[in-house]
Amino acid sequence: MTDKNGTLDKYTVQRRREATSHASNVFLDRMDGYQFQGFIADLYQRLGFSNVRVGPVGADEGIDIKMEQPTAVGTIRCVVECKHHAEGIIGRPVIQKLHSAIITKAMNKGIVVTSGYFSSDAIQYAENVGIELVDIDKLEELGKKVGLTIHAESVLLIDNCFPIPEESEIVDSLNGFLKGNLKGFHEGLMRVEDVSLRLKSAYMIDYAINAEFSTSVGIIHSVNESSSVFFEGENGHLLNQETTNPFLDVKGRLTEIHEKEIKAKLVKKEEFFKSFREVKENAKEALRSLYTKTVSYHGRNNVAYAKTCIPSNRDIVIRDARRVYLPIWSIGFSILKNKYIIVATETSGRLNHLPRVFADVPLASDFTDYPYNCMVCHFSDVGDEAYVCNECGAITCKRDNFRCKVCGKAICRNDVKTKRKFLFFKDRYCPRCAESRGIV
Repeated sequence: MTDKNGTLDKYTVQRRREATSHASNVFLDRMDGYQFQGFIADLYQRLGFSNVRVGPVGADEGIDIKMEQPTAVGTIRCVVECKHHAEGIIGRPVIQKLHSAIITKAMNKGIVVTSGYFSSDAIQYAENVGIELVDIDKLEELGKKVGLTIHAESVLLIDNCFPIPEESEIVDSLNGFLKGNLKGFHEGLMRVEDVSLRLKSAYMIDYAINAEFSTSVGIIHSVNESSSVFFEGENGHLLNQETTNPFLDVKGRLTEIHEKEIKAKLVKKEEFFKSFREVKENAKEALRSLYTKTVSYHGRNNVAYAKTCIPSNRDIVIRDARRVYLPIWSIGFSILKNKYIIVATETSGRLNHLPRVFADVPLASDFTDYPYNCMVCHFSDVGDEAYVCNECGAITCKRDNFRCKVCGKAICRNDVKTKRKFLFFKDRYCPRCAESRGIV
């Protein structure tokens, strides 16, 4: 309904609000016929039509909405028939009925709007008599013009999610990670087997801390910092900062994700079980611990002292607390004969390796964790000196990896073939080059 100036009344506005569940998203399957009618009236008013009037509930004259369309040559008087049938096909009789109403009411233009589609007969008849048809596809286009995203069906919206790249970007990031971490690696050695996504629920706490610690000799320590920390959404525990720090660079890119868009790769989405109040209390305690520091200083008597500086609650200000989702990727891939799984976050094209237990990722029988230790000696931490065997794909430490004397391929100790050169020296070959030289 509208008042005498053509403004939608409170009832119609309320119906539109009930139909709109999240920001600029509108879900048509959550509306009944009258709510759909009210929404369409509001949509056309946003599109610039004036004197938009919604017909009374129960009216059945082929007219649901009357409105006027200002143009350069004058005002066009329009009538609209609304048909909320998402699964249905609107046939010719509806168009005929509206055409008769236009003639009877001496209107200039007729529009039929549906949440479904029109039959070919209805489309042909509408073209013949000059009736405008708006199906779900065109309705979505009209919504975009006024900043609304119209959905025929409800979708689960995941709010405040860190960016989720395309699968191809994850594969590119994996290649970059392996190239940067494995000596002897090239893309031809690797094949991606599976990419899946887990959304970890977390609270992102923005804080500021300002504290000074003094003794008789003056200020011995001070803290003045603003940043963010993350706490688990399920239990409220502080998340490891090495894990979450990469997200700080992209915290301004939090976005809204439609779950159906990531359904193919989403295997788990955690829930939130802690309240904001609990998490804020945890945050202050955690921050006090993080910024506690024992400092050494000399007193006036030149004697060395040590003091543990612990910030107080009043030194810490919690500026904001938000529920966020952290995308955690598990990527199964093979390097020649070996299959690995790596769990990681991805930010700005960079893969950040995590322990598999961080996302509780199950391990298939023929896969192994991307190793931290050499796969030959099982002792040495490969660290920044990791090598990949170009024969079997094993990841090794420097001591257990060799170069073929002929082709230069990186070969692990288990695959290398040797030929004694002098008393204490050996030449090393890959299996193929060894075979070509008759070396067993």
